[in-house]
Amino acid sequence: MNPPLRSRFRPGRRGKARASLAAALAVAAAAATLAATGLSASPAAAANTTVSVDLGNQGAAPTAVGSGFLYGLSQDGSAPADSLLQPLKPGLFRGGGARIDGGGWLGDGYRAGDGYRVRINSALSQARRVTAAPYHATYHLLVSDVWGADTTQPANTVYPCDNGDCSNWKAFVDQLVSDVQASGVPVSYDIWNEPDGTGFWQRGVNSEQYYQMWDTAVREIRRLVPSAPVVGPSYSGYNHGWLDGFLGRTKSDNTLPNVVNWHFGNDPAADAADARGLLSAHGVSGLPLTINEYLFSQQQNSASTAWFLDRLAVAGVSGAAHAIWSDCCGAGTLDSLLVNGAPTGQWYVYQAYAQLSGHLLGSTTNGGTAVAAALDSGAHQVRALIGNNSGQGGTATVDFQNLPAASWLLGNGKVHAKIQRIPDANPLSGGPVTVFDSDLTPDGSTLHVPVQVTGGADAYTVTLTPGNGSTGPVNQTVTVDGTATGAGDPDHFQYGAGWGVTNGVSDMYQQTANWSFTAGAQASFHFTGTKVVLYAVRDVDQGIMTLSLDGGAPVDVDGYAPVRNASGAVWTSPQLAAGSHTLTITNSGRKNGASSGNNIAIDRADVTTS
Repeated sequence: MNPPLRSRFRPGRRGKARASLAAALAVAAAAATLAATGLSASPAAAANTTVSVDLGNQGAAPTAVGSGFLYGLSQDGSAPADSLLQPLKPGLFRGGGARIDGGGWLGDGYRAGDGYRVRINSALSQARRVTAAPYHATYHLLVSDVWGADTTQPANTVYPCDNGDCSNWKAFVDQLVSDVQASGVPVSYDIWNEPDGTGFWQRGVNSEQYYQMWDTAVREIRRLVPSAPVVGPSYSGYNHGWLDGFLGRTKSDNTLPNVVNWHFGNDPAADAADARGLLSAHGVSGLPLTINEYLFSQQQNSASTAWFLDRLAVAGVSGAAHAIWSDCCGAGTLDSLLVNGAPTGQWYVYQAYAQLSGHLLGSTTNGGTAVAAALDSGAHQVRALIGNNSGQGGTATVDFQNLPAASWLLGNGKVHAKIQRIPDANPLSGGPVTVFDSDLTPDGSTLHVPVQVTGGADAYTVTLTPGNGSTGPVNQTVTVDGTATGAGDPDHFQYGAGWGVTNGVSDMYQQTANWSFTAGAQASFHFTGTKVVLYAVRDVDQGIMTLSLDGGAPVDVDGYAPVRNASGAVWTSPQLAAGSHTLTITNSGRKNGASSGNNIAIDRADVTTS
């Protein structure tokens, strides 16, 4: 497979995708309607599924593998604050000063000038923080980024070993290693980022020149610091043939890396198993595996993040790093897990994953649904994280099997289950939402825990503790589509002048969108409950809406985003008194300076009742 390139450096790619899809949708809708609602991605399905967790199949201790970040820190490494970083138990960071003004060694005329210095100093500042206590994480230094290959390099760039001349590349490596050694900061050397026909390397995947560049760097690093870890090949996606060729050639040249890594892929567990098979076929053993970038831009939601972490938990890799897309390369947002300094739904997914303790449990996947779970007998609890990569709704039942292996869970013949929903909200105010908190009766040696998946982009957690006689309260969440306008229903929308509706928008709930690009156009949502979450489109052409709850002061909600999210939560109410409430939605006619329009498009609302 030849995977797509990384979006953080591809400004034109998404525009092409939007144009082709717009042409398809135009068959069914007028151009003005499409302009208001945007374009679709993957459909959200409503289907029931079952996954299982074996309480008797207890493995190693969880290590939060996958809690890693590419350029997730600020340029000097000081942000984000420890209070936002430590709860995620990060184990891997990756950087090299990409996109910092000056252009690195290349920008300095292929020497160590100010452009080089600012990049290596940034990387070492980041590494100094995260390799020390309390993190003791690994830092992969992106050698090619310090050199200047971050896709900003000019067309006349002289790449390492052009025309067979590797002398300047060797001088760069010598300078880099000397500076790292002088700092006293431990790093691993990630030689060249995505050397497979991407904007980072223009001399061919696994070409003879590539191996000249690779061999020169590895030999020079090991001559200077024999114990220094080398990482590679860092392909832009998992590719069996590329990796096979790389392992064969570097083994022959005696330049095998200390860590074998790649980016993205369809299933990290399957890819890692294939990589181990290739290593065995080449007679190579003992090399750890890492996935130094994962999650494409369209997978940046709570559900897909949880799915990938669930699969990483059983993949047998030593580390993995969340990719960066919209805020590269020194914003300090943990690759957009923080918005204006506040945690998003994805951040809470990583926190839930880091809270797995004790022993990992055997689990199954089903379709697009996966679960990772751990049993902690000392804490008398079992935790599970449920994710999906297909936008699937419906009921996801988690069967906890072999209850006698954790007999302490039984209290008066029951087990207590707490289910929390992690909405895909940016940010997620108030944190995960408890949707069930009560005792359940096992079915023989199995406890069936049904999880109502009301949002295909949301993740869920299940926590089991000994039965305690509790029967509630049970919070129920009802999803109301934006087209539900029946005044006789307890929860419904009403639209005034200046609103339209589009059907067939496949990345929205029930494939419908209610939209307006008229300043002052109002809609209202009438509901009965204790909490409401509004879902709406965020995209490059969306404007600012104002929301007023029960006649209160209006608040702005900015719908602009550089990457489309058609069904994410944009606003969550505080806890409300039980009863009837009204949320008024107004198109302000204003927009973010980066937005191309003032459209607003409503997807749905979730209403919680106790």
